[in-house]
Amino acid sequence: MTIGDGIRRNIAYVEPAERALLRDALVELNRRTFPGMRDDPVPGGVTWWFKQDEIHQATHVHGGPEFLTWHREIVNNLEAMLRQVNPQLSLHYWDWTQDPRGIPGANLGKGATGTLNLFTADFMGYGGSTSKEIGEPWLSAGYYVPGATPHRDATGNPADPPRIVRRSVVGAPLTIDGDNDIIMAPNFTAMRFLLEQAHNMMHGFVNMGGAHISFRDPFVFLLHSNVDRLLARWQTDPAHPERLVPATVYAPESDDPGLSGNIEPWSTGHSIDEFGEEHFTRPWTAPENQGVPIAYKDPSIVKPPPYDTNFDFIAALLVA
Repeated sequence: MTIGDGIRRNIAYVEPAERALLRDALVELNRRTFPGMRDDPVPGGVTWWFKQDEIHQATHVHGGPEFLTWHREIVNNLEAMLRQVNPQLSLHYWDWTQDPRGIPGANLGKGATGTLNLFTADFMGYGGSTSKEIGEPWLSAGYYVPGATPHRDATGNPADPPRIVRRSVVGAPLTIDGDNDIIMAPNFTAMRFLLEQAHNMMHGFVNMGGAHISFRDPFVFLLHSNVDRLLARWQTDPAHPERLVPATVYAPESDDPGLSGNIEPWSTGHSIDEFGEEHFTRPWTAPENQGVPIAYKDPSIVKPPPYDTNFDFIAALLVA
């Protein structure tokens, strides 16, 4: 495995040094800020990290054909930010058929393998069965600020930190059969129902507080990189080249009205959430107006990112 080759891999199998670099880059995201000030009409001064929570609360899509590609875009955008911090990094994934509290055969460094717990104070923080604050390394990084005034849950302002980010891990990982059912699904509709169901189950297993606050927890991106990995695996089946074509990948839901629109907030920074509330998200809305229309059927959205389980990647290894 070569750090910097752009391939997303099982986080347990990369070198410990690379896991540390990923942690450090996530910490750095909370030190960099978007333009503007907290009290602007559309709040500015939001950190690169807290922007993810703002985006997800305002514009996330669940329960429809846009779910998978919307979440692909937030994962891709976070990876791009991480690479601005460290160009060698990729947003690796947690394989949810493995218990993150004890992954066997993991890379422990210096050629050693053994059992790895992702929930330690030098990587993902707390991972016990009782819901508690995630602790280090995220507390010192300002991912939450106990006693903060003002704080996000009182003001709704994304420039304000939350007072706490909690997590618990209770239950069991997904079965390998569950994964196989997803990647063997005959069409997009069948696949997305199975994948979103598995996603919901794994959010229950590693409980990060519910849909509207889970993107305050860095572990959510390891989970969602795995969601995208399974979508990419399904897409790259050589028996189904139509899954790589924007016009046919979503069949039989290609004509769904939601898929005819653009992905927000990156397109215009203007969106209506699931409760009918209007949102404006900088820097894609005024005054920066950096939004660039990106359709759900845009080739850049449909194209699978490079994962170590894509069929084309595995075929290349066999040839080599």
